[in-house]
Amino acid sequence: MKKLLLAAVLVALVGLAPSAYAAQFAFHGDLNNRFQLYTNQNNFFTLNGGTPTLDGTTDQFASIKYRMWTEMATDDNAVKGVYAVEVGGIRFGDSTKGGGYSGDGVNVETRWAYTDFMLGNGRLKIGLQPWSVNPYLWTETATAVAYGASAGNVDFTVGWARGKEYFNSSTDDAFNEDSDGFLGRVNFGIGDGSKAGAFVLYQMSNPSQVTAAGSQQAAGKLNPASVTSQNWQIKKFDQVDMSIWTVGVDGKVQTGGPLFVKWDLMYQNGNIENVTFTDSFSGTTSGAITDFDLSAYFAHLDVGAKLGKVTITYTGWYASGDDKADDGDFDAFLTTDVDRTDSIALMEGGYTDDRYFSERNTFYDKGMFLNKLAVDFQVNDKTKVGGAVLYMLTAEDVKYTDSNGVARSSSDLGLEFDAYISYKMYKNLEIALNAGYLFAGDAMDVFETTTNGSSDEDIFRSTARFRYGF
Repeated sequence: MKKLLLAAVLVALVGLAPSAYAAQFAFHGDLNNRFQLYTNQNNFFTLNGGTPTLDGTTDQFASIKYRMWTEMATDDNAVKGVYAVEVGGIRFGDSTKGGGYSGDGVNVETRWAYTDFMLGNGRLKIGLQPWSVNPYLWTETATAVAYGASAGNVDFTVGWARGKEYFNSSTDDAFNEDSDGFLGRVNFGIGDGSKAGAFVLYQMSNPSQVTAAGSQQAAGKLNPASVTSQNWQIKKFDQVDMSIWTVGVDGKVQTGGPLFVKWDLMYQNGNIENVTFTDSFSGTTSGAITDFDLSAYFAHLDVGAKLGKVTITYTGWYASGDDKADDGDFDAFLTTDVDRTDSIALMEGGYTDDRYFSERNTFYDKGMFLNKLAVDFQVNDKTKVGGAVLYMLTAEDVKYTDSNGVARSSSDLGLEFDAYISYKMYKNLEIALNAGYLFAGDAMDVFETTTNGSSDEDIFRSTARFRYGF
């Protein structure tokens, strides 16, 4: 299947339009200066790594994240090249990345590097590029080949993205080795400002090389790789055998009046093999079970109204979760690479988005049931304020044994209050401040240093930014 798709892309290149010689250049930038003004739970924000801990540790810091990119195109825009660099997450005083004395450090990374050219009635992009399947499944930068075209009110995209490249050490087909995703999407215009789409994403890998997870087996497979519920995300998987289908529909409706609706609905099915799974909360492992069947789903709905300068939005989503680590079934919705900002306390809602608890719309492998009511007020052309209240639960209970040896179980993540203010000091310079406070539910007790089945530590976080874009 992979060879056929890759061959189709290569054959399509024959239709490349004649090249033009005149060129035009554009230079853009996003210069983001961020501040964590205060948090009472600094050890909780571990970027999905380490051990998140609610121990009352406070901290503040400042950091910069600068992204600059150049677009080079022919005068007729038939061919375009894009290259972007990023100086990201450099904290003031961090000498390892150039934030210390004298500013010396290696800190520049490539963000985008791709070629975009006309092909037939559409455009083909090749390289490190923005890759979007669905914002709740996979929307990030990826090395990919993607072709998109439109006709009337219909547009479509087909593409191939490679998340991980594995060295092929066996005589098996080389195209079976790597972690690849194949996308097909169709969007339909259904009115002014409204659209609906349907997509299919197939992801697979079948690595054979030796890793630290184990030595090569006689059957040509690895010893089981290790997967934990904390790292329940495809981009965090080591070398695992997987074959996963995700089918989905999404869209939005903007009525002639103030009402609007957005939706996403996805179902996943497939298998993940040759892994040993561990529940990060209970410590339960899959034991001798190393092959799993995946069956999971996700549903999201936004319903809102724009009433003059005020916008009111209800957001709700449900991501299925897994309740048993040792039954041979994975029921938890599995994201690939996303950046969710819906919560300041539990997600990337803080402006210091290089330090957070989770980037996902799920809570480990326990899924998530989120309810959010937000109000935004455009005070004037320069000033916008808003607030939100969130009530969050897991789809399946967080189960663990507390410090006294008592078995505990809860799905309550808590009640969160968020607020922000944004001010345009100049046309392209934004000053913003936000804060979030989570009245932690009993499920959050699992992160405390002394657990007793009841939440004793709330979470407060306040961040700010000065952001210049051009």
